Amino acid sequence: MHSHTTLENLIRQAEKRAEQRQKKDLRPGWLKEFIYDSADLFEPLADTARVGYDCRFREEGWQVLFYLGESEIFGGKHDGRRTRIAFEFDLKSLLDCFKRVDSLKLRALNDDLDLTLEDHVMVEIVGSLKETETDEVITVGILSSPPLEAGPALRLMPNGAVEPI
Repeated sequence: MHSHTTLENLIRQAEKRAEQRQKKDLRPGWLKEFIYDSADLFEPLADTARVGYDCRFREEGWQVLFYLGESEIFGGKHDGRRTRIAFEFDLKSLLDCFKRVDSLKLRALNDDLDLTLEDHVMVEIVGSLKETETDEVITVGILSSPPLEAGPALRLMPNGAVEPI
């Protein structure tokens, strides 16, 4: 077997996987653009951060929950410890994306409660976006901390370097 044959197969497999991912992504274009633009509204207060999100279609319409991923310390006496990243979020700019707001809620919950992903919402907005042709309802949540299943987003190295995970 020639080495170029293996490389060609790997390239074909990668292209096929990319096509399959695109077919599975049922999010409309306006929603993808909204997610991309909204991620820029996070402002980490000290460190570098990565924005994560959970996007689902529900009976009520689309739901997007945003959060900043945690950092994980790598090496040293605190190896494996996760830390939340302090941040500000530009709610005014997020609200400006809506043509209609049906509900705006702030939730403050105990850490020791056994919560589902949706229960972690710190701020929740329900309404319809300006960029859509319809009045389709969307629920947008800004989480104060990432869901447990998200895992760390960044690794803090002993030399101070930050690596994405």
